Amino acid sequence: MEEYIFICIGTNKLIADSFGPRVGEKLQKRLEHFSKVRVLGTMRKPIHFKNAEETLKQLPPYYQQQMILIDSAIGKDEEIGNTYYNLGGIKMGKAFGKELYFPAHFNIKTIIGNQNYIPNWTTFQIDKLAEKVANQVSYNFLF
Repeated sequence: MEEYIFICIGTNKLIADSFGPRVGEKLQKRLEHFSKVRVLGTMRKPIHFKNAEETLKQLPPYYQQQMILIDSAIGKDEEIGNTYYNLGGIKMGKAFGKELYFPAHFNIKTIIGNQNYIPNWTTFQIDKLAEKVANQVSYNFLF
């Protein structure tokens, strides 16, 4: 079995941006019995723009494992709540006018707002959305 690293991006300081670390918490519990799976980015140890470069330096070379990024994103009104699975890495910090490319084989983005509006998500709503994505990821991983 190949090695897999799930990197869940976001912060534990903002409800809407806590989506990634919430998914990370759930995946860590579901996939802990797989020795070749690591989950980085949880509510206790989030990975966000400020510590992403340091995290990248600590990871094994990109080609030695399957890297899968999970993050929230800005999209169109009609996309809010939708999840998209894409090839490649992501540019972090675009919503704040900054950019850092984080390489990966795949990325999973869930739309949490648009350029002008981010809904006033409750912890419960973000957690339910994180639960849905964690279920999809772990189901697809296990089967």
